[in-house]
Amino acid sequence: MFKKTYAGFAVVSLLAAPTAFAYGDFNARLDCLSKVAPYGSEYSSPQDVRSEETGQNSFNVSGKVNDKQGNKRNFDCRIEHKEVVSWNVSHHSDKNKDKTGKMLAIGAGIVGVAALAAIIANSKSGDESRDDNRTTYNAGKSNPFDDMRYLRTECRRVVRQHLVRDQGAVDDLDLDQANLNGRILSGDGRVSFEAGGAHNLTYTCNFDRGGNIYDGNYSYRGGR
Repeated sequence: MFKKTYAGFAVVSLLAAPTAFAYGDFNARLDCLSKVAPYGSEYSSPQDVRSEETGQNSFNVSGKVNDKQGNKRNFDCRIEHKEVVSWNVSHHSDKNKDKTGKMLAIGAGIVGVAALAAIIANSKSGDESRDDNRTTYNAGKSNPFDDMRYLRTECRRVVRQHLVRDQGAVDDLDLDQANLNGRILSGDGRVSFEAGGAHNLTYTCNFDRGGNIYDGNYSYRGGR
């Protein structure tokens, strides 16, 4: 996962922090904004940025950004153990709320390393054959990128669990289009939630050479 380095900010941080390598409020805000409003993105001018420490090296960060039309959007990030594991940018308008009362995300949920550890630990495939395949691929005895069905299933499993963590119980997730470019699987799909509401989405899953997902994202797109 790539992170931008801001030299000017780094100097301020080193001067202000009693421990140079401590991870705190400043770092959490910087990491969140590097996801929500990186240079050249459709969002800019972060404002009313707030953070709340939720555990060791873990924070919830929220605030507002402007889109290209000048509209203000709410955003939030969840950081666990210095890792931005999810972030969302939402509309202000009530017409963009779903039936659960939550604002519909138009940003992306990052499938980060910290989140993946919990997701994988709590979402066994229930398919002994697929678990055996995973073991074989991890051992380097076969090439996972020759097994498109396996890659799609792994991606669907992780994206589904991440949607559950971010948005609520998922009724159905269909990743109906998938394209493999190197070790990156991406495409379009559709999710429906048990509480009501359905959304089209795009997704990306980044695999390592053993066929394990180490990063990725999903984002809602136009149409329902």
